[in-house]
Amino acid sequence: MGGGARGSLERARRDIAGYAEDGLPWEQFGTVVTEAAARVIPFDAAVISMVDPTTGLLTNIVRTGIDDTRDELFMRIELTRPDPLTLTALADQPDGVGILADHVGSDPHSSPRVRELLAPHFDLEHEMRGVVRSSGSMVAASGLYRARTRPGFSAEEASSLAALEEVVAAGLRRILLARPREPLRQAAGPAVVVVDAGGRVREMTSAAESRLRSHHGSPGGPGGLAASVRMVAEASRVRQAGHDIVPRARVRDEDGRWFLVEAAPLRNGARSGRTAVTIQPAAPEEMLDLELGMYELTPRERAVIREVLAGASTSRIAADLGISVYTVQDHLKAIFAKTGVSSRRELVASLADRRPR
Repeated sequence: MGGGARGSLERARRDIAGYAEDGLPWEQFGTVVTEAAARVIPFDAAVISMVDPTTGLLTNIVRTGIDDTRDELFMRIELTRPDPLTLTALADQPDGVGILADHVGSDPHSSPRVRELLAPHFDLEHEMRGVVRSSGSMVAASGLYRARTRPGFSAEEASSLAALEEVVAAGLRRILLARPREPLRQAAGPAVVVVDAGGRVREMTSAAESRLRSHHGSPGGPGGLAASVRMVAEASRVRQAGHDIVPRARVRDEDGRWFLVEAAPLRNGARSGRTAVTIQPAAPEEMLDLELGMYELTPRERAVIREVLAGASTSRIAADLGISVYTVQDHLKAIFAKTGVSSRRELVASLADRRPR
């Protein structure tokens, strides 16, 4: 990498790190990341998305040069079609970045994603993908694309994308751990949406309409309906076809409030393709699990925290976990350092909104 390229990469890293400190909402932060990456890695279109680390479903998606009209097709291909460059495979790779051409050679159309989605619908052929991980789990993913007439992505550009993972993860961690800017108002009844096989809303309750508006605008059509709702609905249809996927995701709205989005087929869903999607506030226990995953805690440290939140003493924790009191104390020191607190009381207070109840 030449000096100019290194300088551009370092500027991009500094810019992303600076905005990460500002605690921007994900939609703004994702735009900043995309703009910074574009100064180092030219592209024609890009997508960056949060990912539910438990189910692997994409949720809050930020796009440049590409729209959301084919989200269901993307999800169907990602979950059901064999491809040499899946996000789940990248999450297991050391650098977390892959160039499609490295796997398919001179025939990008051998990839179902290019053949069925990118080329015919968006006139894109070259692809590079990257993942962002925390505690070993994928929490975000990105895709950069170029048209057929442009050069493909290079190994140097792949290294640049990999070099951005750490600062993007830091910004995402700050976003995920931030408290909501606005309290959640009580919904007037259950929030249920009926989505057809094309991702269009067919019916919804008034509570669902209210909540979908907090997920980026009007819910009346494919362009306005929250991407997470469409993704989870498609995951339900994929599950019906016999694929191993859980149609649920934790999603953050623009005001920082967390929802659990789940989907299941209607009774005649196999014939009509219609799916019922529910949107409800995420349970504290589920958010505790997500938050602990952002602190890079070990499984044993997570177990200790759960004991602390349950009010257990040091000796009780030692007995429950089958370890010595001194080992519990060592775990607590590590936990305090990772979470930025100095006592049990501060730890409990920092996690108060996530405590099971």
